[in-house]
Amino acid sequence: MKIIIAGENPFVETVYHLCDASGHVVDAYLVENFMQAVQSGYIIENLTDADVVIELHHESPAAKNELLLLLADVVPQNALILTSALATSTTQAASWVPRPERVIGFGVLPPFEEGGLVELALGLNSAESTLTRAQSFWESVGMTPVVVKDSVGLVRARIVCCIINEAATALQEGIATPADIDQGMKLGTNYPHGPLRWADYLGIDTVLGVMRGLYDEWQEDRYRPAPLLRHMVMAGRLGRKTGRGFYEYDS
Repeated sequence: MKIIIAGENPFVETVYHLCDASGHVVDAYLVENFMQAVQSGYIIENLTDADVVIELHHESPAAKNELLLLLADVVPQNALILTSALATSTTQAASWVPRPERVIGFGVLPPFEEGGLVELALGLNSAESTLTRAQSFWESVGMTPVVVKDSVGLVRARIVCCIINEAATALQEGIATPADIDQGMKLGTNYPHGPLRWADYLGIDTVLGVMRGLYDEWQEDRYRPAPLLRHMVMAGRLGRKTGRGFYEYDS
């Protein structure tokens, strides 16, 4: 099976290794490199025989729109399109491409390994046959698919990013240091990762994208992004991928 992955790390890297370990033929691209390469015609031949397309962009709806349009334009019309439904709903993402019936939303949160859970969500125009194909694909890479209602963030990203947002608010209010907030959540509530350290791993721009998507969807204050998240993204402090977020990292 030929798989094309495009988006941002750590999502691209994690999904790539999962698919590659399962014996699929995989081409993976970071979003900025992919868009430049397609527009220049450099990689179009690599895409024309794709069976599955996995789109993993969360930072900007406009950039996600452009990425999905590029993918849908160059891959076969019968290719399965899996769009990450963390910052946008499946229905919204599918509305940007021709033949939205071939689009299914999914949700994964790195770090994860084979045998983990992947959430799937049908958009209003998604075909039932597309859902069946999506389930078969994720099972082929060792993941366990579950079907959830179409909504921004689905289940895990919605809850995890809201926790990160609240942790960022607590930090901004001077309640505790990043290390103390993370330690309190790990030891006090048995969280697998401290929320601020997890934000750095996912990318603070990704977390902000999810919160903005939730706020746009529901217009409720509980989803309003913490000012600190917005300021850190403005300053380029995105976490591990830039060397500095809530913590500092070796380049």
